[in-house]
This record gives sequence, structure tokens and C-alpha cells, in this order.
Amino acid sequence: MGPALHLKIFLLVLISVVLMTVDQRFTALQQVRYYLQYVVAPLREAVAQPERAFAWLGTELSSHQRLIQQNAALRQENLLLQARQQKFDSISEENARLRRLLNASERNSARVKIARLLSVDLDPYTQRIVINQGKTDGAYLGQPVIDANGLLGQVIQVGPFSSEVLLISDPGSAVPVIDVRSGLRLLAVGTGQSDSLGLRSAPNTADIRVGDQIVTSGLGGRFPPDYPVCRIASIGRTPGDPFAQVSCRPVAALGRHREVLLIWNAAQHSPVKPSAPAGKAAKP
Repeated sequence: MGPALHLKIFLLVLISVVLMTVDQRFTALQQVRYYLQYVVAPLREAVAQPERAFAWLGTELSSHQRLIQQNAALRQENLLLQARQQKFDSISEENARLRRLLNASERNSARVKIARLLSVDLDPYTQRIVINQGKTDGAYLGQPVIDANGLLGQVIQVGPFSSEVLLISDPGSAVPVIDVRSGLRLLAVGTGQSDSLGLRSAPNTADIRVGDQIVTSGLGGRFPPDYPVCRIASIGRTPGDPFAQVSCRPVAALGRHREVLLIWNAAQHSPVKPSAPAGKAAKP
């Protein structure tokens, strides 16, 4: 068994040496080597495929991981840009509101001042807001308040640094008004709804139409004249009823703005003299 194995090895070595010598010195085996490549090439491809597969898989995993990281970074950047855009939109809208308020103040000669809303109470029974202007800022009872579109209400309570404003939509509010087209004098009263007012004292046969503009008349001296209040939305006439049922839509954005304008009505506001101390008669 042993000698036969050694003999086989010797013969194989001898054959290898002979073949290498023949291949080195003669060209007889070049044709054989050429045809053997057809057999070896598939085996070589099969051996290289696992390495290529591992290399491709590593590249794909690396690219996928990089894409995930880039996608996460882009999402974060998008969120930041959206937050900045929201802030930009908010600032732009605030600037637009302030410009409208300033334009409204330029249209009248009275002294005005911008005030910010601190709180809003739009309960059906109490349509009121609180602003950041009080007695130290010159606010006074009965002071008219407007926005960029028209009349909002009047100050009913003044504190040192804030004031309470009764909106024209409050059921306790009543504003003397006039129909611009016909000149009919009416009374605009609150209904408890921010999008509706009632018009009193309109005769059943009065010359009023849907769409008529209603402005302050100036009667009573509380509100200066010619400030827009509302536009007539509907008219109901019942036979036998002396008055028509008229409703209108306020032009001011009741409870929807963060800034309003205080008006110093010279005809209504005057310094209040301090009362005499108790026990002493006031001098004439």
C-alpha cells in the first residue's frame, strides 16, 4: 500500500515536470491551454461570486444607512423650516394687522393708541375683552374702541394697567347709528352673538335695504360720528307691526384680533375734577 502510493506520487511529479518543461520550451500546449479556459472560466466566476456578493451587499448596506441618516437630517431640517415659516407667517400677519390699524388711525384726526388683547370673554351674556391699557396709559370710562374695520365697543371698567371693553355684540350694548344711504337714525343693539347685531327703531315702511352701511351717528357724544358699525343682512316686515325686524353683520372682527385702537374722543372725554373732601364744601 505504501510503496504503491509513493510510486503514484513520483509518477505525478514526473509528469508535471515533463509537462512544464514541454510548455516552457515548446508551444504545443498553448492550444490546449486556450481551450481549457472555457472550462476554468465558469469555475473562476463561481469562486468570485461570493466575494462580489459580499462586496455588493456591504456597499448597499452602507448606502442604505447613509440614505437613512440623510433622510432623518432632512426631516429635522424640514421641521425647523416649517417652524420658522409658521413664525414668519405669524409675524407677517401681525405686521399686516398693525398696518391696517395705523391706516385706520390715519383716517381720523382724533388721538389714538394701539392696545393688545389680554383676554376674551365671548359668553352669550357677556361679550367683553380685556386690553393692556389702563388709567396709567390714559384710558377712561366710555372710551370708544375700534379695529381696522370699524367700531368694536367701549371701555366700561378701568384699572391701573388694564381695561375691560364692552363689545357692541353684548346684549347690554346700544349704539346710536345712522343709515348712510337713507339717513335714517337707528339704534344698534347687541344680540349676544359676535356675528349679528339688531337694529331698533326702524319703521315698517322705512327706506332701508339689505347691504346698507350703518355708521355711528355721534348722538349722545359717547361715540364719534361716521365710524362703520355694520351692514344690514336681513329685513323682516310683519303686517300690522309698526317696526321692522332688522339684523346686521358687524364690520369689526369681534374677538378675532390681538390689537385694537383706543380713541380719545375730545367731545366726550374731559378731565374729571376731584371731589371735595368729606365735611368741606366745595368752592364754587
